[in-house]
Amino acid sequence: MISIRTRLLVWIGLPFVLLGVAALIVGNLLLSRQINSTFDAMLLNAAERVERRVYSVDGELRINTHYFSISTLGSRGEGKIFYRIRDAQGKMLAGFQGLEGPPTPVEEPVFYDTRYAGNALRAVAITFPVQRSTQRSTIEVIVAESTETRQDLINDFLLTLSGLVAAGGLIAVSIALLAIYQGLAPLKAISRSLRRRSPNDLEPIEAAVPREVSALVASINGLMARMRQSIHNTQQFNADVSHQLRTPVSEIRALAELTGRQCEDAAARRNLQEIERIAEGAGYTVQQLLTLAKTRHELVDTASLAPVDLGEVCRDACTEAIARIYQRGQELEFHDNDSGSRVMADAIMLRWLIQNLIENASQHAGGGQPYRGTIHVAALHRDGKPALRVSDDGVGVSPDELQHLTERFYRASPETPGSGLGLAIVDEVARAHGATLELASPPGKGLAVTVTFPTAPAAG
Repeated sequence: MISIRTRLLVWIGLPFVLLGVAALIVGNLLLSRQINSTFDAMLLNAAERVERRVYSVDGELRINTHYFSISTLGSRGEGKIFYRIRDAQGKMLAGFQGLEGPPTPVEEPVFYDTRYAGNALRAVAITFPVQRSTQRSTIEVIVAESTETRQDLINDFLLTLSGLVAAGGLIAVSIALLAIYQGLAPLKAISRSLRRRSPNDLEPIEAAVPREVSALVASINGLMARMRQSIHNTQQFNADVSHQLRTPVSEIRALAELTGRQCEDAAARRNLQEIERIAEGAGYTVQQLLTLAKTRHELVDTASLAPVDLGEVCRDACTEAIARIYQRGQELEFHDNDSGSRVMADAIMLRWLIQNLIENASQHAGGGQPYRGTIHVAALHRDGKPALRVSDDGVGVSPDELQHLTERFYRASPETPGSGLGLAIVDEVARAHGATLELASPPGKGLAVTVTFPTAPAAG
């Protein structure tokens, strides 16, 4: 798409170019006409001066060659002058015999173009009466001048005019560029303001702009308002769905558990226990869906992130998960290798990330069998940036499955309990914080998930 600056330059520059070309064409016509008219007048004056040099002696015409000369002001000593003087009978009195005469009878001064001795000439032919003894006669005078002088003069004028037009065009384009720059400044200011914002900052644009731009700003603000309302409605819908689903699922679970205690039929009791298990999984999935909805990276306002201690958040998440881990016969080990590392984060979402990583290792590290090993949580530095790593000593994941682990509802071992949303939530939280997520599963070493965060800016 062509930019506004380019379009303005084209629409401003193109008329100037056309006007410049038109000015050169019109200037060439006017200058050629004026210069040719001036040169023709000087050529006629030179021919008329010959009349004063002709006299009669004993009936014979003579020319006063002592004072005879032909020149024009336009020749400047550079052009060539040719002439021919004949009487009415065609007898040559002086000049060049081969000089061609006019194409029409000479009753008035006749101007015409001709060639002689390889020269392009502009000639004038006139006749005037002379007294020849007792008779009156006429003589014909032709004076011709080479045309290169007048053409050189026209070219000089055109060259000067072209320089003036080019200089005027450059000045006009420079002024146009300055005007375009100043005119587009409000749009650039709005663009810079939007680029500096976080991707999720949907606050209205507050800027003093010209009337022509105010409509655009109003449209953008209206779009942002509709997006904020849509996001709010989506979040509210997710919360309502979660609340409305968790309550009946909890009731089903409680009812199945209570009925199972009172039931004496073994088969029915097993069915009730299965219902209780399914209800528990459904409740967990609903909770995970709500967490996923809250952690969608495009809905997180990164402007609200604050510096938090990564090691401290890891320690709190481990403290919250340790009882559940011990009940499953597993161990939880925390290493704070780089105490004091601070990252720009939402502390609650960061704790959700760590908890989901711990829960994922707890449920899936053993593959199809319950895991009985240790889950390692570490806060560390990686390539100069703060990072956290959660790893296990389980069976690991094949390389083909590794790239699918962050997909929603994907589970490497479908027979194990879980919602298939844990690593999807981790991926969303990492993207919301501008962090990179790396999953590795070397043969025989389980799965290791590393989240590397951008360095938090120094205080002050």
